[in-house]
Amino acid sequence: MTYEELIEETGAAIGIEGFAPDDDGVCMLISDIGEIVIMDCKGPKEMVLLNAAVTDVPPNAGAALLAALESNKGFKDTNGATLSVDPETHRFELSRYAFLEELDPDKFIEMVEKFATTLVAVREKLESAGDKLAEGELPDFGEYIRV
Repeated sequence: MTYEELIEETGAAIGIEGFAPDDDGVCMLISDIGEIVIMDCKGPKEMVLLNAAVTDVPPNAGAALLAALESNKGFKDTNGATLSVDPETHRFELSRYAFLEELDPDKFIEMVEKFATTLVAVREKLESAGDKLAEGELPDFGEYIRV
């Protein structure tokens, strides 16, 4: 199954007729939880990548960054996705990939649903951690960072 066929068949399965990637292999699912970007990643093994903005990094981000690192360790709260910070937008982002050869529309729908559920949970955790941060109060990162 090609990437284009996977996207088209997935769209039909979830009721989005004509769902197709653009010329760069990108398409989006937009809902009340935000945008989930779907990308075709060419390489030795073709991959499908999901990516979504989680939340803005707070100005005094200590607690939120610790929550993010804790969530990301061993994929504890991310269900196999990777949580990162985009240096240009200053947003936390969540990304997940799978090899195209391992996907069919049912597996892809399950992957997207799990990703969306994880996105909401991680967003709530990071926003809650950021809300608890007092002005200028940064936690001790010494226990978390090893060189």
